[in-house]
Amino acid sequence: MLSALEADLAASERLLGGPPVGGPPVGGPPVGGPPAGGHDAGRPARAGLPPAVVRWAPPPGLGPLPEPLAARARALEAAQRDLAARLAAARSNAAGHLAALRAVPSARQGAPVYLDVTG
Repeated sequence: MLSALEADLAASERLLGGPPVGGPPVGGPPVGGPPAGGHDAGRPARAGLPPAVVRWAPPPGLGPLPEPLAARARALEAAQRDLAARLAAARSNAAGHLAALRAVPSARQGAPVYLDVTG
């Protein structure tokens, strides 16, 4: 399970251009491998994009997290929280750019169009 979550995190990091500068690497050797049916089982494929996000629920009868995996799980959770904050900032930044683009008046046919980018 941790391997699948780490793979999803890595795919999302690639969409943002990579991990934060100076950020700790997340991951470790695969433990248990991907879920039955493969990592992307039940998720629609999208070219160049990570698998669709689905709400995760622990399998029944999983039991407590083994102590040797606790540090890895904590690092993954911290990396997910950091990524969520950076995704929110990227979304806000994109929304600001979109608002600026929408503020530019549309061209009327036959009229010259100039955009003052210096002042």
